[in-house]
Amino acid sequence: MKTILFARHAKSNWNEDGISDFDRPLNEKGQSDAPLMAKYLQQCGYLIHEIMSSDAARALATAEEYKKRLTPDTPVVLNHSIYLASHLDIVDIIKTLPAKKSTIMLVGHNPTMTDVVNYYAENGVTDMPSCSVAIVQFDVSNWHDIKKGSGDLLAFEYPKKHS
Repeated sequence: MKTILFARHAKSNWNEDGISDFDRPLNEKGQSDAPLMAKYLQQCGYLIHEIMSSDAARALATAEEYKKRLTPDTPVVLNHSIYLASHLDIVDIIKTLPAKKSTIMLVGHNPTMTDVVNYYAENGVTDMPSCSVAIVQFDVSNWHDIKKGSGDLLAFEYPKKHS
């Protein structure tokens, strides 16, 4: 079995002039939602082998909050191509993951995260709000064997559900 936790970054700050989209930090709500969701996932007992994140500031800050609770001894793997990726780009990234890692978290951006969840899980989601996590499981032993529509959406979690 393989499991992917598709995570959309927490709410970011749009109010600072002169900051590029790539460099936008989390806003106050994002800074509180990311630890809330990380704590919830920790309580659920998910054993994540790797967190891979876009290197945009808001995604990395979100990934670091998950790391603190879920993989404290494992660094976040940054992948710049996630920043402006399409869902098919994410599919290509997933196909190259090492087989020995069975549970991965991908932290990225919308609409890509919503699109990739819907690509893999027929019972997908309408839209992934900020700091949401969609957990999709696949009945395969190698990442490269995952196909469109072959995943089961185990859970769809977001801050408003847990605050």
